[in-house]
Amino acid sequence: MARDEPQTNLRIPAALKERLIEASVKSKRSLTAEIVARLEESLAHDSAGPRSIDEQTLDLFADTVAGKVVQALGEQQQRHGKR
Repeated sequence: MARDEPQTNLRIPAALKERLIEASVKSKRSLTAEIVARLEESLAHDSAGPRSIDEQTLDLFADTVAGKVVQALGEQQQRHGKR
């Protein structure tokens, strides 16, 4: 990072700072470079639009929704008597 870049003071929880320091050591970056890299990655995901859902997650979601629909229909039948 160049010294002429704008500076920003930021208050973050101590535990989060420790996690960032650990991550910066693992990635062999300065704390500032680690934070910048993570912010850039986060913003890149935002500008890329919605993330795709893999098939397994989609199937799990569909099964969950189907189960809730079946449960709601069963409860409705119990309230109104089976027809």
